[in-house]
Amino acid sequence: MSRIIFYDLETTGFSRTWDFIIEVAAVLYDTEEKKEIEVFNEFIKPGKNIPAKITEITGITNTMVADARSEEEVLMDFLEWVQLSGAEAICGHNIVAFDNSFVEKRAARYGLPMFKVAEIIDTLKVARSKKIPVAAKTATGRPSYKQESLAQFYGIVYQAHRAIEDVRALIKIYNKMTGREEIERKRKEAGF
Repeated sequence: MSRIIFYDLETTGFSRTWDFIIEVAAVLYDTEEKKEIEVFNEFIKPGKNIPAKITEITGITNTMVADARSEEEVLMDFLEWVQLSGAEAICGHNIVAFDNSFVEKRAARYGLPMFKVAEIIDTLKVARSKKIPVAAKTATGRPSYKQESLAQFYGIVYQAHRAIEDVRALIKIYNKMTGREEIERKRKEAGF
């Protein structure tokens, strides 16, 4: 597999019915040559004001999206871009539970078909299955496999919670996660 789309969303909240996408970012990436082929990154004007808590987390303000296109227009272009990309897979962090289900529900609202790819790669599931020894823990003491925790584990510094920065960090995380030697070295360093 050499062409993967890595993508991420920022939204006004967690409800696929009442909340809106405010940013979608994706990178078509060649895993063999380790380079970006094409980028899709766009703000979306939501059908409601961005809550202060979301602005605090993402840095995205109502002013930033005031002149952006509608969710329907951007989703239509994004879904078409994915289909025409020639990607063999799509990858995201918590992509199955959040990003894909959010896009699918919002796209269905406008009568848009969801993209189809041969494989979906969820780095959250990969991290859990490989038992990557992250330092961060959940409230219950279990490993926290948030993207920020994985980035910290691999020494990747980035500005979290802006979709394009999350995507570019995700590519680096994916490259590290799929490099067997790197994982074994890190596991030994962590005493596993």
